[in-house]
Amino acid sequence: MGMMIRFISGPIIMSAASIAIGLRGVKLRAAIVQAALPQGIVPFVFAREYGLHPDILSTGVIFGMLVSLPVTLLYYVFLGL
Repeated sequence: MGMMIRFISGPIIMSAASIAIGLRGVKLRAAIVQAALPQGIVPFVFAREYGLHPDILSTGVIFGMLVSLPVTLLYYVFLGL
């Protein structure tokens, strides 16, 4: 559930912030698509370093990357990049 909220709220917040500072066109659309990307491997590295259940987090990172591909493609197509 949290991942879906991130995939929706991230691009919405990025859209508002980008428009507020004057981004338009391809730069605006690229910023929105980038906001839909998963967090990546950094949280796993910190979890492993501090012994905070890296096995569980690694599953979340992999799942997030798998889910993000179709979501990112949808944003890409929807925004016409």
